[in-house]
Amino acid sequence: MSTPQTAIIPDTITAAIYIEANVLDKEQTKAACCQALAALDDCRSRFPGHELGMTIAFGADFWHSLGHANEGREIRPFVPLGNGLCPTTQCDLMIHIQSRHFGLNYLLAEQVNAAFGSSIRIENETHGFRMPEERGLDGFVDGTENPHGEEKIAAVATIAQDRPDAGGSYIVLQKYLHDLKKWGGISVAEQEQAVGRSKADNIEFARADRLPDSHLGRTNIKENGVGLKIVRRSLPFGYISGEHGLQFIAYCATLHNIDEQLKFMFGDKDGKIDLLLKHMSTAVRSAYYYAPSVERLADL
Repeated sequence: MSTPQTAIIPDTITAAIYIEANVLDKEQTKAACCQALAALDDCRSRFPGHELGMTIAFGADFWHSLGHANEGREIRPFVPLGNGLCPTTQCDLMIHIQSRHFGLNYLLAEQVNAAFGSSIRIENETHGFRMPEERGLDGFVDGTENPHGEEKIAAVATIAQDRPDAGGSYIVLQKYLHDLKKWGGISVAEQEQAVGRSKADNIEFARADRLPDSHLGRTNIKENGVGLKIVRRSLPFGYISGEHGLQFIAYCATLHNIDEQLKFMFGDKDGKIDLLLKHMSTAVRSAYYYAPSVERLADL
């Protein structure tokens, strides 16, 4: 049995660190993955009970250079969407560390960074945090559409055990900046119409009552009667006096589900653009990654 990496399944985390980097030394990077897994095991044994997990994933060009042709076959570089609304910032490597203790995330990230050392060049590092009631900075509950229960999460987020790349997962990592002053300048009713659910009590609007360009109208989509599900592990990030928004990350057993949702959001399907992009959010980073199973990561 192939084991999914440990930041994919747990859904009660409260803090995360997201790192993107480009590879400068392939062989050293491959060796560093084993060292990073050892650091994770050490931190988990020393500080149990915090659901510490980590995912190390790879961009298409680097993954293909490793020669595992039958694994992660869907992975490709991110391409811009929405006529420039969604740029690509594709990197070779992604590290996602999460737990219920920010300091523990930081401790592990220090050790992982030391393991990779000069073999990579970090291009972006973002620290996320859980807000009360699991709300985003926009005031709405986030992640409501996620599946619940380990088996259901694994079924959506990871590749089935009968596949050569069992336990693997496709990932989108995006950074959205929020203009909260602009968002606060529209009424709560307009905000609710933009999202597709009520703000205070988090009740989803009936499909017939949703605007077609609401966030739910853009992302709660079906194909041949089947919902295109993904598993979100996103968190708010930022500073009161500086940039702030949402660090979006989602896992899926197929890149197709992620890609279709983004095409609907940014208008590449039918010209309708997600109202959150009109009223609040700007995408500044976007990339696709493939996370192999723990066993494959340890044996690159």
